[in-house]
Amino acid sequence: MLLHKPPNKGSSSTEATLQSLYNRAARAFLHRDVAITFTLLSAAFALLPPPLTPSPDSLDVHRRKWDILRITLETTVFSSTPDLADLPQPLRETLLLPPQSFLSTLYARSLILFTPSSLYRKPSSAFLPHQVVITLVASSIKIDCPNIGREITEDWLSKRGQCDFVPSTGEPYHKVLELYCLHVLPRLGEWEYVKEFLSYENELSSDKRRELYLALEVQHAEALEYKKRETPKREIPPSPTPIPPLRSLSPASSSSSLSTTSTRTAVPASPRPKLTRQQSACSTSAVSDVTVTRSPRHRHNQSMPRGSSSTSGVYISRLPPVDHSLATVQPPTSLALIRSYFNHYFTTTRLAALSILFFLIPFLSLILRRRRRLETPADLVRRRLLEARGDSIVRRLWNELVRAILDTVRMGGGGLV
Repeated sequence: MLLHKPPNKGSSSTEATLQSLYNRAARAFLHRDVAITFTLLSAAFALLPPPLTPSPDSLDVHRRKWDILRITLETTVFSSTPDLADLPQPLRETLLLPPQSFLSTLYARSLILFTPSSLYRKPSSAFLPHQVVITLVASSIKIDCPNIGREITEDWLSKRGQCDFVPSTGEPYHKVLELYCLHVLPRLGEWEYVKEFLSYENELSSDKRRELYLALEVQHAEALEYKKRETPKREIPPSPTPIPPLRSLSPASSSSSLSTTSTRTAVPASPRPKLTRQQSACSTSAVSDVTVTRSPRHRHNQSMPRGSSSTSGVYISRLPPVDHSLATVQPPTSLALIRSYFNHYFTTTRLAALSILFFLIPFLSLILRRRRRLETPADLVRRRLLEARGDSIVRRLWNELVRAILDTVRMGGGGLV
């Protein structure tokens, strides 16, 4: 038998602080002040660690109340269309998750909060109070992810009784089962499964079991009538039987709260409204993949008779001809880029001009300077006479060029160069 120490002054002070914070947080939540409620929640959970051992302690009641309030707040904001810019950063990050990830986060967080620290390696739903389970399942219904609510409920039902101090029989069991049979499974279209489940259930009294069965029959009849009224004129893929709007599950009540998700994979039934977060659908619909093959170009002018029985009823407009010039090309190599650059800037005309400028003129200048160094007195006289004749500059330049070439050839033949 485990002996429990009486609460000391520190724990009493913590309980008083938590109670004071809870009263303020509840008032802020009722006044829809999300920022203040979230701030008080953060302050409270800083004082609420998981239990040390699998036995009750003085903070059990506070863990349950604060966790229900936290799930209720986040689910209410998640299912509405708030201005995310006005929300605290941690809450904003949570609300940007897709529905299944959002619910999985809530569920995993609750498991860690109630699982004793000595068993932290594997958080278990056996330690979850039934009020928290109901809150999580109600949240999955509010966010249109009943698949996740089913997983949470079945996990709790399979592990209940493993922890002695967590009530899981009698009234707690009946409330969880009522939510499971009348709200979760009907939304999944599991009418026959619910009836079979109730026929094998032997823990409830016969009166309660019959009460659930009759309520289920009424719901099923209403769902069938609702389906007949709302059946669209055209055929649609088969889907679970819809059910009419049921009594709303108030997240603030002790028997039904907002949502959480299991750590298993589930998909929400409908997309989230307007919030800038990833959208995902819980219920999947069958979509047939249609392969469209273009006919040859000479067949494009052939019209398809609309009344033909061989046509599928889906008319595809003629596709425009494909521009093959837009085909993907390989990026040019470095050598091709260099060649293109030279072809663009170094044309034949430019090469000729550059050759004259940088090679021919310097070469002639070099020859003239060398020749002048080897000039004899007779050459100097001859040059002065030519200058005195008054020939044009072009002619004098031409004569000098011819003479320079001849002298160069002559000196080369004589072995002087």
